[in-house]
Amino acid sequence: MIEIRVHGVADTEAELRSLLRWLKADDEIGPRVHGMLGSSAPADPEHMGALLDVISLTVGNGLAAAQFALSIHQWRAARRAPTGVVLRRGGVEIEVHGADPAVLRGVTALLAEEERAGDGGTA
Repeated sequence: MIEIRVHGVADTEAELRSLLRWLKADDEIGPRVHGMLGSSAPADPEHMGALLDVISLTVGNGLAAAQFALSIHQWRAARRAPTGVVLRRGGVEIEVHGADPAVLRGVTALLAEEERAGDGGTA
């Protein structure tokens, strides 16, 4: 499972919903990802419902790191204000700020962890 968080925005939930829709609409990525919004913190008894602040994303085999990073980069470029995007799985965390070689290596490591976990490995 890959966690996706955004930062630097006023409405985290709206941005996460937008990113999830963007990924699912991508012809190359959409068929290979399954995601849902969730909360990283326990529900606050003072408020109704939970704060949705993370996308939990499961990726299928064959998802190319370059295409995944490029799609997130394109989504960020389409935003009115800069939106920070952080991907995390196990001990691997990468901030997607473009589709440069360092980001691609980080996303490749995340996807490799996901494939190992899917094959019964551990992260």
